[in-house]
Amino acid sequence: MTTPAPDPLDAPTAALAAAVLEVARHVEGGDLPSPRLFALARSADLMKVSPSLAALLGADGDGTGAPDDLHLTPIDLEDGSPVDPDPLAALESIQWPDLAAGGAIVCDLAPSAWSVREGAGAGDLPSGSALRVVAAALSDGTTWSAVHRGDEEGYVLGAALLPDITRALVQTLSASD
Repeated sequence: MTTPAPDPLDAPTAALAAAVLEVARHVEGGDLPSPRLFALARSADLMKVSPSLAALLGADGDGTGAPDDLHLTPIDLEDGSPVDPDPLAALESIQWPDLAAGGAIVCDLAPSAWSVREGAGAGDLPSGSALRVVAAALSDGTTWSAVHRGDEEGYVLGAALLPDITRALVQTLSASD
């Protein structure tokens, strides 16, 4: 279950929100000793550079069956090398791949390390426990976040729920342009 988003969902933001939930499902339930980073690539661009991927996903050479131009594919950048446990420090060293239209970071935040944007559903989050967070941004500055509620099912969703992490993420994407 998720909370209704108080933030507007235009088409690019909806595509980003879908990618955030896909990343959240991918890491759900797993141990997360340090942040994980995901590049977000436009699916149509990935299919153009990889015809075998397009065929695997059922798209024809003429574009029939291809996802819309806004659809994003998360690419896990985990390569086995250690990542700084501090999400802001982990973002300082990221080099996004050329195909990245955006990026996402997933981390578990200790209770003393998180503050949620006011009016963004902070009252729906458990106090005093670690939070599983997925924050994502596109290179144009569009942002979306999902914060797991803890023991309960579901997420609090919205744009820039964790302002410090989101701001740092947007900066890394603008620096790579």
